[in-house]
Amino acid sequence: MKIVFSMTVDELSQMAKKNLHGWICKLLGCGHNEKRMVRFGWAVEPPKLKEIKHMPLELTVTNEEQVKVHLSPVTAAGKPTKLDGKPTWSVVSGPGKVVPADDGLSADLVSDDADLSDTTFLVDADADLGEGVEDIQDTILLHVTHANAKSLGLSADAPVIKP
Repeated sequence: MKIVFSMTVDELSQMAKKNLHGWICKLLGCGHNEKRMVRFGWAVEPPKLKEIKHMPLELTVTNEEQVKVHLSPVTAAGKPTKLDGKPTWSVVSGPGKVVPADDGLSADLVSDDADLSDTTFLVDADADLGEGVEDIQDTILLHVTHANAKSLGLSADAPVIKP
């Protein structure tokens, strides 16, 4: 029989302090009068990089604004890296427009003047710096609100003689 336990170093340390052998014997049902042999072995897996979870970028602008978005590619460990070729930017859904820079490492996301619907943008790049292609993608959600009045725009006619 093989039993595999998955625990952190801290959990293992706590178990060792509380008589690990006795705890496992209770788990396996070996008593003092029984002639069962229980052997313990340790296996340590190679370390794994922590996975960096990326959330889609969410931005909010008014229907009179645009926003520049920059790419800063990083490895799984969070270290800066390069991309193979120029990333592509596209509109997945919504009325907004995208204007990529010449190198593709940034783009202006432009809101629609009248339609306040959200726009979803997709950025696609090749992460494999060699001959192959390893697609890496990210999305941006652009929320658009109405531009609010900032001035009452007071004006006056020319003065006239009172009646």
